[in-house]
Amino acid sequence: MLSRSKFNRFTRNEYLREIIIIIIVIIIIHICNTYYEYTGNQYILIDNDHLNEFCPLYPSTLQGSKEEIIMLEKVEWSDNPNVQIGGIYSPNDCKSRQELAIIIPFRNREYHLKLLLKYLHPFLQRQKRSYQIFVVEQVMIGNVTFNKGIIMNVAFQQALNIRSTFNCFIFHDVDLVPENDYNVYECDQKAPRHLSPAVDELRYVLMYNHLVGGVLALSEEQFISVNGWSNLYWGWGAEDDDMAQRIRNSSYRLSRPPNHIGRYKMIRHEKRERAVNRHQLLQGWTRYLHDGIKQLNQVDYTIENIHKEKLFTHILVNITRLSTHKLEYLLQ
Repeated sequence: MLSRSKFNRFTRNEYLREIIIIIIVIIIIHICNTYYEYTGNQYILIDNDHLNEFCPLYPSTLQGSKEEIIMLEKVEWSDNPNVQIGGIYSPNDCKSRQELAIIIPFRNREYHLKLLLKYLHPFLQRQKRSYQIFVVEQVMIGNVTFNKGIIMNVAFQQALNIRSTFNCFIFHDVDLVPENDYNVYECDQKAPRHLSPAVDELRYVLMYNHLVGGVLALSEEQFISVNGWSNLYWGWGAEDDDMAQRIRNSSYRLSRPPNHIGRYKMIRHEKRERAVNRHQLLQGWTRYLHDGIKQLNQVDYTIENIHKEKLFTHILVNITRLSTHKLEYLLQ
């Protein structure tokens, strides 16, 4: 224990200045983080079920961010005895709050999918979510460019055909693994909710306020209101920025969890070919009323197969670069 004389010498020496500077820096960082989370509309969801009719929003089974996510060179399909065939789960000790359709767009990423499902199923079960995981895959014939928007619109439509009670749709990139199970997978009734503001490769900060890429949750009403995803982006990038514009134009203010909760590990991968028409489409994003889920019937696609695997329901969609020719013609 420091004597009074030693304490006085310590506070009078050269370290006092450094201590004050460190304290000031910590305060400034805290103020900046608070400001950026405020402008990014980041907040924790509140449980309004005062009658305890449903499962708690934050059940006692949550572990926070204690679980370490291990990136393995090789990973096999994990066993999960609680999951019904098709990737279906419901808690048996309480009534589920929402019916979730987890939609994962997929193409040639088997390692990523195995690793994601290894962590995602236990993650959702600790949250006591009722859910079904849909993996929607674009058929690989030749060198056809990926169209993420079309296959996600198709998956939304097919999920409702399979179970009309789905009322929350979570669009989930296959290369993002959630770190903190207090980041509850639930739709915010006020507005679409961007669940992945803090990704390790982006230093766990929200890069800009209109970011919606990664993991995005919308209710059925919200998805119809924004007219779903654009069908016209061929290649990687910009379909997320297009969705952000749709959300803003539909008078929604996007919400998010705070950065310390909405944390994700990104599984390393090679970037796909960028969308060659992205700049032109983004400049004319107001066409969203005429390009989206409501115009899916103008897209030439076929569903090759819908099959229930052990950990997910697989939707295989066949599209080519000419699939949107009719829609592009109508929008000229």
